[in-house]
Amino acid sequence: MKNLLKYLGYYTIFIILLVFICSLLNLIGVNSTITNLIIFLFNILAFFFFGFKNGKKATNKGYIAGLKISGLFLIILIIINLFTTRSFFNITTIIYYLVLILSGTLGGMLGINKKEDQTV
Repeated sequence: MKNLLKYLGYYTIFIILLVFICSLLNLIGVNSTITNLIIFLFNILAFFFFGFKNGKKATNKGYIAGLKISGLFLIILIIINLFTTRSFFNITTIIYYLVLILSGTLGGMLGINKKEDQTV
C-alpha cells in the first residue's frame, strides 16, 4: 500500500507536468489533435512503467499488481475527467480507459518476469 501511494504521488506530478507541457504546446500553436495524441501516448507509457515497477515488487501474479496500479490511476483520471468535462462515458473514453488498463496490466506481467531471482 505504501508503494501505491508513492506511485500515486509520482503520477500526480506526471499529470501536472503533462498538462503544463501540453498547455505550452497549445499556446505555441500546435494542433490539439497532436497534443491529445501526446497525452494518450504518455499516459500509456506511464501506466506501463508504473505497472512494470509494481510488478517487479510483487511476489506473484504480476497482472494483478498491474491491475491494482492501473485501477488506482484510472480512478484519478475518471475523477479529473468528470470535473473538467462534466460528460458521461462514451465509447471513445471507455476504449481509452481499457487501453490504459491493458497497458498497466502488460507492464505488471512483464515486470514480474523481469524480476531478479533472489535464490542463492
